[in-house]
Amino acid sequence: MKVVFVTGTDTGVGKTVVSGALAAALKLKGRHVGVMKPISCGGPEDLFFLQRCAETREPLEMASPIALARPLSPNIAASLEKVKIDIKKISRAVDYFKKKKYDTLVVEGCGGLLVPLTERFFVVDLIKEIGAETVLVSRSGLGAINHSLLSLEALRHRKVRPLGVVFNRTAGGRLSVPEQTNPEVIEKLGQVKNLGLFPYIKLDCKTDCLAKAFLKHIDFKYFLC
Repeated sequence: MKVVFVTGTDTGVGKTVVSGALAAALKLKGRHVGVMKPISCGGPEDLFFLQRCAETREPLEMASPIALARPLSPNIAASLEKVKIDIKKISRAVDYFKKKKYDTLVVEGCGGLLVPLTERFFVVDLIKEIGAETVLVSRSGLGAINHSLLSLEALRHRKVRPLGVVFNRTAGGRLSVPEQTNPEVIEKLGQVKNLGLFPYIKLDCKTDCLAKAFLKHIDFKYFLC
């Protein structure tokens, strides 16, 4: 099973829509695809969106093994809710998907790479723990260069080589100058593959619309087994 971990340069950069679109594209191409949101903070809505895109539904305790009510950093939410974050619980959930014989498991992270899950364990450490390949989602506009290069440094520090960067548009309209130039700059300075510029799409878009947008705008071959 190929495990693809979709992480981001920050909160709100579009990890959910890109993860869902990837799952939908894999499904459209005939892949048996599972989805996970291993740590959810603030409710299961993102997971339900991913499951709709993949047209699959696994038990909540497997698809989102750490579910926290507060929309906060996981370590803070867990402390306030008197919950211990057990990383092995996430690893066992990934094994569950392997036993279900999925071709690909799309895993959406929470926040950015250095969001702490516990005092000494970060999102980037979880990527290594579950043996996932990773895709970095960045804003396409102003600020993307700094956030993307810092995130790529964090990945390299832990010897995680990303498949590439997906640049997500968070608003419609004409492309700004940063949106036109950022992908090339980040690809060159970050020595990383520019996987494409994903168009602005709302979460209530139909699944086939998301799938077709991903296949049209993103270099899909890197996601195939």
